[in-house]
Amino acid sequence: MDIIRRTALREGRWRNGLGVSWDIASEPPGEDTFGWRLAIARIDTDVPFSIYPGVDRVFTLLAGEGLRLEFDGRPALVVDRRFVPHSFACDVPTFCHLRHGPCHALNLFTRRGQWSASVGVVSGGCVLRHDGPILLFALEGAADVNGEVLGEGDSAVVAGEVRAGTDGFLYAAKLVSSARHLL
Repeated sequence: MDIIRRTALREGRWRNGLGVSWDIASEPPGEDTFGWRLAIARIDTDVPFSIYPGVDRVFTLLAGEGLRLEFDGRPALVVDRRFVPHSFACDVPTFCHLRHGPCHALNLFTRRGQWSASVGVVSGGCVLRHDGPILLFALEGAADVNGEVLGEGDSAVVAGEVRAGTDGFLYAAKLVSSARHLL
């Protein structure tokens, strides 16, 4: 299990330079041509999101009063509740309108044809089993993960069996490598 403490995250810029982000983990690590990537974004103003050709995103509001995402040629998405994952393609031009001030969001990016993800939010306890990467993020409160404590904002990358418990909320994503990627 690889634990990533929130205090170890380094501030960076969005791909389009219009916002601030903190990379948590990626495969391969630190590469712009990632297969998957988990990151936090701070959204301070109405702004276009970065374009990532061939990439899908799972967007989860962490803090703030919410926002409205407008997609070029597709219905808009209202994100007004924390800890609810929303999936959409990153290669569709997307404009973000804040509702009532700045927000923070957790983003899981997966490169289409290489990786896919199933994401859920756990409250209480759970047992997860998966051979591939399982990404965990303590959304609210601490979490016990296989006997290790994740503080709020801490993350872990695990494979195999995970026993987790929290009095708050824990983000859990199972990543699956696509068959085409394996050939």
